Amino acid sequence: MGPRRARLDIGAVHVPRPAEVYADLIREKILSGELTIGTQLPPERILVEESRLTRAAVREALQRLQQQGLITTKPGRGGGSIVSRPDASMFMSSVDLQLQGWAPGTQMLFESRQVIEPWCAYFAAERRTDTDLRTLRSIEKRAAAATAELETFIECKVRWHIALATASHNDLLSTFMEAVSRAILRQTDNEAHRGPAAMRRSLDAHRAVTDAITARDAAEAFRLMTQHTRTPPMIEPAEDEADAPEEPQRKHA
Repeated sequence: MGPRRARLDIGAVHVPRPAEVYADLIREKILSGELTIGTQLPPERILVEESRLTRAAVREALQRLQQQGLITTKPGRGGGSIVSRPDASMFMSSVDLQLQGWAPGTQMLFESRQVIEPWCAYFAAERRTDTDLRTLRSIEKRAAAATAELETFIECKVRWHIALATASHNDLLSTFMEAVSRAILRQTDNEAHRGPAAMRRSLDAHRAVTDAITARDAAEAFRLMTQHTRTPPMIEPAEDEADAPEEPQRKHA
């Protein structure tokens, strides 16, 4: 009898395409700082010679990096591929695209609001500017005038939540909130505002939060936004708030 044959049970082996490997190598140099922002990459012809890849593979690698915001391409003489970094708009666009494709459930989006927005309100109360307040009040006035038009009212509501996140002056929070707010608010709140009473509740909640932000009362802004985001659609806030998340302590002067 011959030797016993073993089963490896490894399954199919994925071999990366040359363009993927080449893009990964350049990406690592950019993210590590070896290639700094503004550095111009060699011409495509030189990259082909150095990498010994096909022109098509080099082109595909550069396109991948461009889509990721790691290089920009300038056409014409003196142009080429320039090292860059993704900006906030690219982040928002990427997250928005992922949310549309992923389509997370309403409950997941509802919980995301509960986690993010009270802290946006808290920081907004600490850091808001007069311009931030004018923006919030202006949106509230437009919303109050749009109670007969559901779409316009929801658009104002979305803008108010984005403006509040912006007033937190935390770029990561506000950028993330702007990227996901439309998906969150449209999925969780559209049905909640089919009626004057529901719209009035939303307007009152927004005005109360803005009042707390105006007074720089961070703990109160956090409490009010927590109450606003944890209220299920079409249901009045419960009088017993004993099970609400623990609120930050007020700062004493």
